[in-house]
Amino acid sequence: MSFLDALEKDRSEMITFLRKLVSIPSVKGEAEEGAPFGLEILRALKTVLSWGENNGFRTKNLSGYAGHIEFGDGDETIGVLVHLDVVPPGAGWRDHPFSGVIKEERIYGRGTIDDKGPAVAAMFALKALKDEKIELKKKIRIIIGCDEESGWACMDHYFKLESKPEMGFAPDAEFPLINCEKGLFGFDLDGVIHPCNVKGGPRLTQFQGGKRRNVVPDLAEAVVIVDDSREWIEKRAELNRYFGEKAVADDKFEWEEKNGVYYLKTFGVSAHASLPQLGENALISMALILNGLGQSGGIWEIVRFIADKIGWGHNGENLGIECEDEISGVLTLNLGVLNLQEDQAHLELDIRYPLCAGEQGLIEKVSEQASAVNLSIKPAHTLKPHYVPEEGFLVQSLLKAYREETQDFSAPIAIGGRTYAMTLGNGVAFGPGFPGRPELAHQKDEYISLTDFFSCARIYARALFELARD
Repeated sequence: MSFLDALEKDRSEMITFLRKLVSIPSVKGEAEEGAPFGLEILRALKTVLSWGENNGFRTKNLSGYAGHIEFGDGDETIGVLVHLDVVPPGAGWRDHPFSGVIKEERIYGRGTIDDKGPAVAAMFALKALKDEKIELKKKIRIIIGCDEESGWACMDHYFKLESKPEMGFAPDAEFPLINCEKGLFGFDLDGVIHPCNVKGGPRLTQFQGGKRRNVVPDLAEAVVIVDDSREWIEKRAELNRYFGEKAVADDKFEWEEKNGVYYLKTFGVSAHASLPQLGENALISMALILNGLGQSGGIWEIVRFIADKIGWGHNGENLGIECEDEISGVLTLNLGVLNLQEDQAHLELDIRYPLCAGEQGLIEKVSEQASAVNLSIKPAHTLKPHYVPEEGFLVQSLLKAYREETQDFSAPIAIGGRTYAMTLGNGVAFGPGFPGRPELAHQKDEYISLTDFFSCARIYARALFELARD
């Protein structure tokens, strides 16, 4: 396969281009003319399309929503769906999150694994087939999305104007192959908080944290005020002792007191919402600490709801929504965003549910629990479960490419993450994560190893050849 030799010659160019792409901070921003998701995402899209034009591909920009790079002819089209937008980097990076620095045979930066690294691998895989003049019987189109991390408005816009490929894959998950994706139910819980009737006690005036519902938050902040009545001045020592003990027991909790105002912080570990068990939710940690004060009424009832009904139950067991099946696994739950004030509450949650569950049933069960504390549910982002049988041409062709390159004969798997593959119908997720590698998407110090980067390109070249040659 001469196209694999051609890929070897492009290694240096692949690294240079990925670092250039990572240096663009393509986090969703304010919409502008021709840039519906912000100027930085548009810059990333134009950078990729310019690469395609310079390398002789047909390209198209669909008003900044999405674009594509296309090669070959034929009545059928193979789609490779990638995205250039990234989640906010968060705090605590060892190096600048958009530096693309190379250390320890790894390229570091937000987007290296999710999803700019695999996008570049697929682009150069296609370039290798073109450069070697490999005869193909189908078109290959790399479809470039720009809103995958937020609401998929890019794909909605793209497929209103362009026909869907007959089959394809999204290099945005794991190997050997993902042929089942859980349903996604993102929703808000909102409510007006009635004033607390308890006078003179600690007042929780602020409790917030998180940036996206699909990210486990790594920082939560709260403000508690004790008034200057004699009774509560005498009890400040009690609060000081309580918070002091918590800080000693948990080095991820910090507190400071100034004239009866307590500034609290909890630190967690970020992770993708589909794998909440890999992170540590700073909002849950804070809720448990605040709930330990034993206060009731008003805002404290929302704190108790978070501590008791969400808590560390990653599978929704405390809300009564836990379920599981053999194909798609267990339901997961993540509290991603919280903004709690004295008079109002706003929570943003993310559920990934298996094939055996239904969205309406989840709404009913969550609503029943939330209404007890005057919270109402509002669906924000929903996607049905997606499943492609293992026996079909698409799955078998991709497994062949992966197995020939790696000699790993593992079976396809199911995930809680959602990928563009489901927009195709006949589509699956395919890499870039190799078995046994740490989960790095949405985490600080995200990276892709050079070995895995080049292996992805080889696998994708083999896969495109298998899918398009007949």
